[in-house]
Amino acid sequence: MNGVFWMIRNRKDIDQVLKFFKKFLDDWDYSRPIAWKVEPYSATRSLSQNALFHMWCGEMADHFSSKIDITPEKMKLLMKNEFLGTEDVFIGKTEIKHQLRSTSSLSKGEMHQFMEQVFHWGLDHGVTLTNPKNSEFARARNAAI
Repeated sequence: MNGVFWMIRNRKDIDQVLKFFKKFLDDWDYSRPIAWKVEPYSATRSLSQNALFHMWCGEMADHFSSKIDITPEKMKLLMKNEFLGTEDVFIGKTEIKHQLRSTSSLSKGEMHQFMEQVFHWGLDHGVTLTNPKNSEFARARNAAI
C-alpha cells in the first residue's frame, strides 16, 4: 500500500499534520491494522535513474530476444518481480492483491539499490549494461566506494 503521505518541514507544521493524521485514523475502518512509520524525507527516484533503468531493460531484452520472446516492458516486469516484489493496493476499500511494486514511489536510495541488483543480475546473465560515467547511478556508485 502506498498509503497517505504527510510531510513536516518545520515545527510549525506539526499541529496541522497531526490534525489531518487524527482525522485519517478516525476514518480508518480497522479491518486491517495501520502502521505509522516516521523517517527522514527523501526525494523519489530521479528521472535520470528511471531513464537509465529503462535503457537497461532494452539492452537486456535485446540480449535475450534471440532465445525468448522478450520486450523491454516484459524485462521491466521481470526485474520488478525479481527484486521489488508485490504489494497489495487499496483503492478506497477495494483491495487489489499482489501488484508489482512501482519504481515511481521509490526513494533515490531505494532506486539505486534496485538498480544495483539489476546491474549485477545482468552481469550474472552475461549482459554488460551501459553505465555512463556522468550518470547519477555511476556517481552514486563511485561515492559509495
